[in-house]
Amino acid sequence: MPKFSAAVLAALCSWLLAVQAAETPKTQPTSRPSVFDLPAIQINEVALQQTATALFARHEYAEVEKQLKAFIARVPFDYTAHYNLACAQTRLNKLDEALDTLDKSVELGFHDAAHIEADEDLKPLHDKDRFAAILEKARQPLTAPAGLAYRAEPDTIKNGQVLISEKNVLWETRLGTFYGLFKLDREVTANKPIIVGFGETGDLLRQWYKAGTAAGNNGDLYDNHDGDHSPLNCASFPQLTRIQFADAAKKRGLHYGLQVVFLYNSVTIGNSSTALTAGPLWRCQGRHALTQQGVPTRLYMQYIGNHLYFYPSHRDHIVGHNGQGEAKGHGDVLTANTPYIILSQGSSGSDQPFMNAAAATLAAFRPEVKQKLAKNGMLMPSVQWAFRMSNKPVEKPEDYLKGEAHPSVFDAQNLDMTRMVKLAHELTEDNLPPRVLIRVVREDQSKAGVDFFDSGGERTFDTPCAVARVIKSTQYERHMTVSAETSKDLNGKPLTYHWVVLRGDANAIQIKKQNEAGSVAEIVVPYHERRPVTPGSSLESNRVDIGVFVHNGTYYSPPAFISLTYLDNQKRVYDEQHRLVSVDYADQEVSKNYIDPLLDSKKDWRDDYHYGDGGKLLAWTRTRGDKHEEFTADGLLILDPGVAGATRKTTQVKYVQKRAANGVMSLDQTQSDGRPRSSDDSVSFLSSKRLHAILERRTSRQ
Repeated sequence: MPKFSAAVLAALCSWLLAVQAAETPKTQPTSRPSVFDLPAIQINEVALQQTATALFARHEYAEVEKQLKAFIARVPFDYTAHYNLACAQTRLNKLDEALDTLDKSVELGFHDAAHIEADEDLKPLHDKDRFAAILEKARQPLTAPAGLAYRAEPDTIKNGQVLISEKNVLWETRLGTFYGLFKLDREVTANKPIIVGFGETGDLLRQWYKAGTAAGNNGDLYDNHDGDHSPLNCASFPQLTRIQFADAAKKRGLHYGLQVVFLYNSVTIGNSSTALTAGPLWRCQGRHALTQQGVPTRLYMQYIGNHLYFYPSHRDHIVGHNGQGEAKGHGDVLTANTPYIILSQGSSGSDQPFMNAAAATLAAFRPEVKQKLAKNGMLMPSVQWAFRMSNKPVEKPEDYLKGEAHPSVFDAQNLDMTRMVKLAHELTEDNLPPRVLIRVVREDQSKAGVDFFDSGGERTFDTPCAVARVIKSTQYERHMTVSAETSKDLNGKPLTYHWVVLRGDANAIQIKKQNEAGSVAEIVVPYHERRPVTPGSSLESNRVDIGVFVHNGTYYSPPAFISLTYLDNQKRVYDEQHRLVSVDYADQEVSKNYIDPLLDSKKDWRDDYHYGDGGKLLAWTRTRGDKHEEFTADGLLILDPGVAGATRKTTQVKYVQKRAANGVMSLDQTQSDGRPRSSDDSVSFLSSKRLHAILERRTSRQ
């Protein structure tokens, strides 16, 4: 099956940064659904792909062909369906038809030559003359993302606004994102004031604009996603162009809530002063984004696509624990830190000062600098750099490498708008902040059923500027080797690499550079319990943040983050050798501590671990109420302890989720007879589609 590879992501990024010259497809289906219905069609395609996989496993190729042809008749531009149809036709020995279909798949955008060449289903085509030509075509880089099957005409500025409608929107299949096209004539707004008011900041911008050294906001977009509940005052920035949504988009709720469904072909800032306020899945839109599969990748695409969005943190970043204390807060419960969005301390309206600062900063860049940064996907990273470097906790350059400069949520009291625009304006084409990019080279692998028990694993997400894990493993230390070797400076300047503990016990965390340049480092993080986010802070967190920066001799880069979240709802005891003695998931002191239910399921047992003379794990005992069970070191349930020297009878154990009436998920284990303890309550994980629907229904203004 096709996969979303690093090569495809790179192709998408390259295309996104060439937005001004983007061309729409030449083909146009004669009969088509609304472009806004394509996400639902894609969900159906995924379901069809799963069905096709099952049919392939049973060798029912004729049925695969029948179903795929029916789907293609409705959706003639889907390259995945064409590719799988080619596989089925090959298995049916319809080789000429298979070549035609494979060629069409590549034409529509399936450019994964390695996958095609290695696919066993297509082996009979290798001897055909046309196969080599098709393979060569698949090796060519994508000139536009696959899945852009509809033509679109860019909308033009009218009365300071542009409209998102079926006429100017494309659907990008691989990333699962709409792409809005606008024809933004910068001359339309060039004679308008750059800014109205804002004291010293406004005076500087007006002075620079008059002298021709400030770009202004000509061609910049503002995108509101809370129904004008907390809109940017565009009258203060007359050169901004406001995005509006046609009824067809509003009907499908695409104008409201978390904005991860649109990319636009111009510089964009936006906001949604909303949160998910009801039920056990309460969260701000920032946490909502970071806990949904695939969404952090979309945030990265926005980031390097010259987009920056602002969301209030609402209840996710308030002093307290489990809703106790004067503020009834839970501490910082965000599951990761990223540079992709800006979260504001507070609820509705708390995002306003940050949007004003971002709009002013975009206006302050020199025209040639802004153009170069936007072309190379570095405009919003540079805005983040200016924002973080200018905040009040950063009094001198070395303060930039401290945790206070990079919290997960920002307080408007620390914002220095004038300093921020000055930093942006001082940049020149030859002297710009560099870019840091990271990737995990290797890390500890935990075994389900031994090191942890609920499904989902520990990987939260991997993106080029942010990596996140939830630490479920019972191992004392977490080892991770991370590379920043692909970081670069737009002017080719040499870089130095800086790895910094921003949150966590800096005396216990080890960062070991693996090469002379320091571009690769092994990070060793011991088990962490809840602690202040920075020394002396009254706000607490269960997250560790490692910051990665590069420096080009003049400027630091914006940050990249490695975030590790530890679970607050279990009590662990380790011995002097850091061997696990016990984990109590039912301890009355900690089991009721709040943890994001999307990260972990509640458990009602205690495990005590037993070691041999050499320190090797032999077994563990599980206690649930008055019942005791014995497990082998490999996680097998011991059915019969037997006699000395005899082989013990064991069985594998499966763990299932059950959902309480309040929606909170807990974990139970399947007994040796194969029946769950509470079979009536057993449920599988919610599908991402179903979960998204539940969350969106609970989205409200704060």
